[in-house]
Amino acid sequence: MRFGDGYSQRMAAGLNADLKTYRVTLSVTREEARHLEAFLAEHGGWKAFLWKPPYAYRQIKVTCAGWSARVGMLRVEFSAEFKQVVN
Repeated sequence: MRFGDGYSQRMAAGLNADLKTYRVTLSVTREEARHLEAFLAEHGGWKAFLWKPPYAYRQIKVTCAGWSARVGMLRVEFSAEFKQVVN
């Protein structure tokens, strides 16, 4: 919220204001890359799936709207952004 004198106030927006976004890098074999890309494409950026952040004890629901892949000699490196959702 911004006031006329330039003062601004920040506040949580709703019940789920603390949802996280993760920038993820996955290094997989070429065979695994086919399955991973099919999985991400099947979910289409809107269908949530379960994922466990590396420092967490339990899985969370996330979506992935886009990713990129860099193909190496033996492995494929995927870069993606996972956004936490509640539904």
